[in-house]
Amino acid sequence: MEQWQLWPDSDAFLLSEGAFSHPLYVVQTQQTGVGGMALLTLLHQRSAAGIVALSRRPQQEMVSALDAGADVVLPLNAPPDHLMAALRAVQRRCAPRAPAMLRAAPPTELPWTLRPTDHALLTPDGTRIALSANEIVVMQSLAQAQAHRVQRRELLQALWGEQAGDMDNALQAMMYRLRRRIEQASRWPAPVHAVARVGYEFRAPLNLG
Repeated sequence: MEQWQLWPDSDAFLLSEGAFSHPLYVVQTQQTGVGGMALLTLLHQRSAAGIVALSRRPQQEMVSALDAGADVVLPLNAPPDHLMAALRAVQRRCAPRAPAMLRAAPPTELPWTLRPTDHALLTPDGTRIALSANEIVVMQSLAQAQAHRVQRRELLQALWGEQAGDMDNALQAMMYRLRRRIEQASRWPAPVHAVARVGYEFRAPLNLG
């Protein structure tokens, strides 16, 4: 097994770069931020990876976790060798189907369209995603920026002006909600990504319509 990458909660994971590109996931069903079952559903929709769920109440949550997308449900206090055996089994089972699903993923070259007057973002296949006024401000900033990358301070100023100084957490929460809105409304991977020590960027062509 390759080295593990850990996140403190589901919000941090969903805002991380390449969140849905990992080959295996271990998910606790009790989460801060997005609930564990909702996170399992997102992973199952967006990734071909294997998923092991860890639960404090495995008997009560087993059916829900499996229906949400987990391949295996283990107790949160399962011995390490049980967890590793489950991961190896899930990896073997998922390996044959991963390439086909990954080939079906939409290429990053396909253009998205922002329509500010309609308060809408259009996916490459034409799916319409309704956006709030603040989300339109963010998307316009991304659309107009070079390489669709905007510094955090610029977004804070555009959204809140003089009150922007203590709004970092509000911006992070907004960007998370924007990503989640895109993926729940369209089932396309959200091209909005955080860039460490810089801000945010939109990793696909983005046109103003």
